[in-house]
Amino acid sequence: MDDANRGNDLAVVEAALFLATHPLTRRGLAKILGDVPLAYVDRLLEDLQSVYADPARGIELHVEEGRALLRVKSAYVERVAHLAPQQDIPQPVLRTLAVIAYNQPITQADVVRVRGNKAYEHIKELEERGLVRGEEQGRTVLLSITEDFLRHFGLSTIDEFRFHAAGAPTVQEAGSPEAEASGPLDQEVKDGQDS
Repeated sequence: MDDANRGNDLAVVEAALFLATHPLTRRGLAKILGDVPLAYVDRLLEDLQSVYADPARGIELHVEEGRALLRVKSAYVERVAHLAPQQDIPQPVLRTLAVIAYNQPITQADVVRVRGNKAYEHIKELEERGLVRGEEQGRTVLLSITEDFLRHFGLSTIDEFRFHAAGAPTVQEAGSPEAEASGPLDQEVKDGQDS
């Protein structure tokens, strides 16, 4: 490929990644570029990663398991997070989401035990927003977070979330005497939750 075509292809990949609401596969990018070889897509992604590696940039290109996405660098997330979609999620719903994310997979019954009956409404809203998915398991539903959750919060894996939330009580700890004196999640259980 000549430099003009390569520059144009680089711009197309960047535009596609910018507009995509989910990570794009190498194969998907190859198709957008007119079924080019995957090795060519890899070189374009490497070029973009070099561009975004500049410390003066607020965006980075994240590539994992053959999927690529643009995301805000972690150093800037806090300052610009209010501009992201879904900033209208009420605090009680966010707390329910945190319980699910930290303890996933978790049964709906356990979430309701920790968060109270309003959790049913919270879970429904989180499923509608695509942040949580439910899978029927007997008489309850097994809840887990989605790829949209990870992308929304700028995470690569759920373990990264758990690392940042280290020290938060688990559902099992929520009812223990040691936990009752320790954290906000446990205070919600004692006080009948916040909403």
